[in-house]
Parts: sequence; C-alpha cells; structure tokens
Amino acid sequence: MRIFIALVLVMCVTWRVTEGYTYFAQLQSEDRLYGPEGNVRVVSTQYCEWEGKKMMIGSSWKTTGCEQCSCSEAGLFCAGSGRYLVPDHCLLLVDETCQTELVDANDPFSPCGMPQVFHGK
Repeated sequence: MRIFIALVLVMCVTWRVTEGYTYFAQLQSEDRLYGPEGNVRVVSTQYCEWEGKKMMIGSSWKTTGCEQCSCSEAGLFCAGSGRYLVPDHCLLLVDETCQTELVDANDPFSPCGMPQVFHGK
C-alpha cells in the first residue's frame, strides 16, 4: 500500500511539473519586387516573426527562456513549462538544457524540495 501511495504522489508531482503554457501568432507576409519598371515580378514570402526576427517556415528552436518554438504554415507556436512557485528559503536553478533544480538559498549544493508550477497571470 505504501508503494502505491508513493507512486500516486510521484505521478501527481510529475504531472504538475509538466503542465505548461502555449502561445500562437499568425504568419507575416512580405512582398519583394524584381525586374525593371513595367516588367515587375512580385514575390511574396511568408514567415514567423519572433522577437523582431524573421523565422522561416519549417524552422524550430528553443529560447533562452526555455520555450520550444516552431514556425509552420499555420503560424508561430511556442510552448513553455509555466512559472514556478519557489519558497523564500529556496532558489530555482535552471541549466542550459532547461532542467530545473530547487536548492537551499543559503547552501546551493543542498536540495530544497520540488518546485510547484503556477499557471495564470
């Protein structure tokens, strides 16, 4: 019975941490004119705009804020892991692979428990 309860608790904690948020933006379009006056060819290019940059359809990337983004013919789609509620006596460390670790604020080598993910504004 103890193992069952432990498994349920682990599943609840894991489910809570994997919740996240998403956002979507429509494709942008840009027209370029080629050729001499009177014989101009218009070429339209569609792209996703992310932080002022034009991203090609078919590209995907991970941001420094640990969001996974992709640009498709449907538009820009980004997903993140949410926000974390961290107790005052703890610090949330995020490494270059976006893995999180909750540590003691006075001893960053000691664990401090599991962070809670907060969703909303």
